[in-house]
Amino acid sequence: MSMASPLQILLVEDNPGDAILLREMLRDVTSADQFALTTVVRLGDALQRVLTEHFDVMLLDLSLPDARGLETLARARAEAPGIPIVVLTGLDDHELALRAVQDGAQDYLVKGHADGELLVRAIRYAIERQRMVVALEQARQHEHHLASHDALTGLPNRQLFYDRLGQALAQARRHEQFVGVLFMDLDHFKLVNDSLGHHAGDELLRQVGRRLESCVRESDTAARLGGDEFTAILYGLTNPQDASVVAQNLLERMAEVFPVHGHEVHISCSIGISVFPEDGEDVESVMRNADMAMYRAKGLGRNTYRFFTAAMNEKAVERMELDRRFHAALEGDLITVDFQPQVDVRTGVITSFEAIPRWDDPELGRVPAERFIALAEEAGLMPVLGERILRAACSQGREWREAGFGPVRVAVNVSSRQLQRRPNRRTHEDATAMVSRVLELTGLAPDGLELEISEAAIMSDPGYAVDVLRGLHETGLHLVIDDWGEGHCSLSQLRNLPVVKLKIHHSFIERIVEEPASASITGAIIQMAHSLGMKALAQGVETPAQWERLRFLRCDEAQGDLFGSPLSASQARMLLLKHARGKSA
Repeated sequence: MSMASPLQILLVEDNPGDAILLREMLRDVTSADQFALTTVVRLGDALQRVLTEHFDVMLLDLSLPDARGLETLARARAEAPGIPIVVLTGLDDHELALRAVQDGAQDYLVKGHADGELLVRAIRYAIERQRMVVALEQARQHEHHLASHDALTGLPNRQLFYDRLGQALAQARRHEQFVGVLFMDLDHFKLVNDSLGHHAGDELLRQVGRRLESCVRESDTAARLGGDEFTAILYGLTNPQDASVVAQNLLERMAEVFPVHGHEVHISCSIGISVFPEDGEDVESVMRNADMAMYRAKGLGRNTYRFFTAAMNEKAVERMELDRRFHAALEGDLITVDFQPQVDVRTGVITSFEAIPRWDDPELGRVPAERFIALAEEAGLMPVLGERILRAACSQGREWREAGFGPVRVAVNVSSRQLQRRPNRRTHEDATAMVSRVLELTGLAPDGLELEISEAAIMSDPGYAVDVLRGLHETGLHLVIDDWGEGHCSLSQLRNLPVVKLKIHHSFIERIVEEPASASITGAIIQMAHSLGMKALAQGVETPAQWERLRFLRCDEAQGDLFGSPLSASQARMLLLKHARGKSA
């Protein structure tokens, strides 16, 4: 039995003769420097020694002055769990020895029936078996950790978080305490992945996880649910408002710069807070309400936190009902299209009609377009809705042209979802292919269609958006940038876009008469458009004074209630007839 250092053996034996015999048995098969035998006669003495000294193995007699039978083993394992144990029994205790092994002893020896070789073999086996037990336990713990923790951040995952939240609520219910739940979502995290790559995004998430942990107590639980969603359980709050301290600290920590792969990344977060038992009696309701509060924080501009309120729940129920009705209206083809005229500022002649989707619900009445378009955006239905609007507008445009109303065009808004890097959900085609197919299907010549794209839609993915716009331009249709002045599109980017018209944001037109600054900005936009070979269209024109100011600034086209509110197709036809008669007269 060759060891690098003496094997430390603790012998717990009250019979001096047996102790001497065991020592001699060891000496018969090993040299004196290969083991160190420490002998005590009481279990209590042995347990005191293991607190301050290291032992590789314990030889334990099961009949001692202060402990007998399996109780001896149970106490030894409880207070010295890391030491392998070989139990020593008498001739008549064979069954007891087997039960001891079943209860956790690594091996046993029957006194009087063992020799030196058998003793050394038992010691070696006990040590090796203990190592295997420890290794298996570590492997089980590692497997459990992998199953219950997020692989990227090391934080508890969704499963463990929900388990701990259930335990926290049960404990708080017994002790009449509050439990706070924070639901945190990073703002605009997708931009980091898109601009720096997913490796940078993963590194950012790791750092976010560490900062989240630093903002909560050791007794609390911080977790990552997936993606850029993080949560925290705040145990045993004495006051629900205490959660706001943690939330504010989190906002400040997340506002600090993140060093990511040589870049300085700035990011913010939105946090929702719900408190047990005020905001829910079970895990599902507490989590649902925290999530709802987080979306409320996002809706208020992001980089803030909000507590859940009952009003949020009422709005959520209303939103679900609206979403259900919208899906039914879409499936039943109940969403129609109105048309608002756009006119030549100098002559008042109608140049085009903007197609505006309309939904009249039997119970809700007229639902504002911006409201159900937002629903379609969130539900991923914008490609479907957008194509229907485009098809209806192009069909109507072809009818007007065939009726002899001249080169009047139809203008259709294109959403950011329709310019994203993914195929159309239904047809698996990009925006260019979809528009070309609709033009061919409806029979409208490409120069009869204007597509309006907002600055925000372009800036969400500028490189890809420019490629799509160039593909659309090659079909022969006209491209317009909508809401110019609201976004962040640079002049260098504008110069590279194949657009024919800038549509000035209505906020400038609202104050164009009263505020010289608005008039100056509007005039500058018009001059810039002209210098780039484009036309300028002012939207939101409501008064003759605004019209006169736009004529003075040499704006090309205008749109607003002054020239006509959104009209049905038949009403728009009547307006075209009226203008045609006016010209002939």
